[in-house]
Parts: sequence; C-alpha cells; structure tokens
Amino acid sequence: MHVQKILSFLPDELLESLALETNVDYFSKKPYGSVVLKLLLHGILNNTDNSLRMMEPSYGSLFFSYANGGNLKGGISFSSIGGRLSCINPAFFEKVFTGCVATYKDGIGKDADTMVRFDSTIVALSTKLLKVGYLLKGGDAERHRQLKFTVGHGGGIPETVLFFTDQRHNSENIALKEAIEEQSKEEKKRAKVFDRGITARKTYDDFTDNGITFVSRLVTTAKHDTVEPFDASATFPMETATLKITSDDWCQLYAEKGAAKHPVRVIKATRPAGNTPIWFVTNDKGLEAVGVTELYKRRWDIEFFFKFIKQLPNFSHLTNRSGNGIKVVMHATMIAPILPIAYKKPYKLKGFKIMKLRFTTELEEAIVMDLIVLCGGNPEKLMGTYPYNTS
Repeated sequence: MHVQKILSFLPDELLESLALETNVDYFSKKPYGSVVLKLLLHGILNNTDNSLRMMEPSYGSLFFSYANGGNLKGGISFSSIGGRLSCINPAFFEKVFTGCVATYKDGIGKDADTMVRFDSTIVALSTKLLKVGYLLKGGDAERHRQLKFTVGHGGGIPETVLFFTDQRHNSENIALKEAIEEQSKEEKKRAKVFDRGITARKTYDDFTDNGITFVSRLVTTAKHDTVEPFDASATFPMETATLKITSDDWCQLYAEKGAAKHPVRVIKATRPAGNTPIWFVTNDKGLEAVGVTELYKRRWDIEFFFKFIKQLPNFSHLTNRSGNGIKVVMHATMIAPILPIAYKKPYKLKGFKIMKLRFTTELEEAIVMDLIVLCGGNPEKLMGTYPYNTS
C-alpha cells in the first residue's frame, strides 16, 4: 500500500472535525492540536530517542512545514512544546487514535484476528522526575513512581489503551479487567486472551455473565472439581508441536470465599521437555482443545509490540511527565505504529525496524517529489519515473 494512501488514515478533515468536537484549540491556539499530533508522530517515527529538544528543530524543518501546508512560521522552543502537552485536551488524541483504528479495520484490516491480546507494561521513574503514578512498598521501590499502560492488541495493531496512575491498578485483576470490559463495549465477538495476571474467580464469572469469551493460563495448583468432559468423544492425549494435551473438562473452580458461579474449561497439558505441566482456562464453547492452546500461543504478539514501542519510539523515556502530557504522548505512540503496520502488510515485511525505516524513507521521498513539482521541476530526472500523484 502506497505511503500516501496510509496517510489518508489521518485526513485533515478528520483532524479539523475532532479539534472542534474536543475544543482542543479553544484556550491555547498555538501550536494547534493537529500540529502537535503531527509533530509527535514525526518525532516518534523518525527519532529513536524522541524528546522535546529533538522536536524543536523538527518543527521548523522544511519537511514538517510542508506536511502542515507550508503554514508554519518561525520556530518554537522545546519548553513551549512541553507546556502545550501539559495542558492540551487529551480527548482529541484519543479520538484520533480511535478513528485510526476504525479506518484500519474498514480498509486493510478486514481479516482481523479472531482474538484480542491484553497485557500491561510498566514505566518507572524517580519520584524526583515523576509526580503522577503509584509507589510500591518496600526498599528501593519507594523511590520510584510507576505508571501502567494496558493495551488490547488485535488484527496486528493496538486497538485500545488505558493509562493507570493509582495504586489499586497495580493489580492486574483490576487493570486488565477494566481494559477488557472497555474494549468489549464495542464488540464481544473475538476472544480476549491474557496471561495469568487475572486470577480472580469472580472476574471469570463476570466475563461469562457479560458474554465475554476469554482464554488464559491457570496455575497448576488451582483448587477445582471436574464437572464433566468438554467433549466425551475426544481421545487423549492430543499432541501438538509443543504440547501433549491430557484432558479437557468443565471444572468448578474455588476461591477463598467459596466456589465460582460458573464452571470453566480447564485444559491440562505437559511440555515434552521436562514433562512440565501447563493448564489453560477458558469459557469458550466452540474451540477444540488444540485450538484453545494455539490461541493462547499467539498471545506473544503483544510482547513483541511492547518491545517495539519501548525500543524504537523510546516510549519509556516519557517525552512529557505530566499526567496530561503522558496521555497525549501515549495515544500518539499508539497511532504511530498503525501507519507503518498498515504499510508493511501488503509487502509482507518482517519485523518492526525495517517496516518503520521503509515507511519513513518513502514518506520523505514523496515530500521531496512534491516539492520538486511545486517548484516547477521534473522529478523524473531525479527518480527516473515519478510514481506519485501530484494532482
């Protein structure tokens, strides 16, 4: 897919409409919300170590000015960028992110996953640098504040993200549950897959009551009673490339306060190496045991995504350390990968680094070609054949 087609995920008409809807430019009009968004995206996609100081020269560059219609005059200081991030309305950036996800799905994301992966990542900084977030108890932990970002990743892109700063969200039983329920407001069709962060039996019951299908891991010491086989005709053991599945039963789980309300499927297996036991838990009534284990195995895609946003866009650096600015940068960081991910799909590119490099290179080439045309030149002399639409 051509890079200019990808950029249509962020049409100026959408940005203008959302700016009016959220009043993002009402109190402080310079730089405009759309310009702040593009400046963040420019920094995230072009700089491994993006920061306010690096965005300062980018604002006055020829490329960035052209991308904003050539309307930017003068420069802007890094402190002014930081001040704008601290007070600008984050709802604008959240709505742009939601719009980007919807556009991706309507376009090239029609073959989206049958699952949504959920997990959290933690960013910690010294209490001297970060005034929002929660403290952990004991030892050196009390000198740092922590922020939790919980992401729902499906169809190859981040689809939902929540930002937590209060102590109670240190528990994944709370953070992951809220993220899953938030995403399920829009659709419940796809299975929600998560690691062992959720252990509360009541959460499993709530998901079942609300029609939310889930797949997760279960500790092999979990107290339970077998109710009945999931499929009486199934023959065990079943072997996959990495597991030997020994049973698949509806089971009654127990917690400290008694039995869970609804039975769940407990699928027991062993890893051939060392004969290590591994148990899966789900309320899915359609998939066979092998399908459940394969679904959980694909959860690892979200781990690669977290590695990408922490390394290449340097998300853990926290460009702005106010609660407001962190929300803004968080949504920009979720938007930024959607563009090159959409770009790489038809080319079947492997890995995030090559994908990002090719996307940003083609974007720069497109701008150069357009600038040559605007100046009355012939881009074919530079590139041989001009592949871009200049109308």
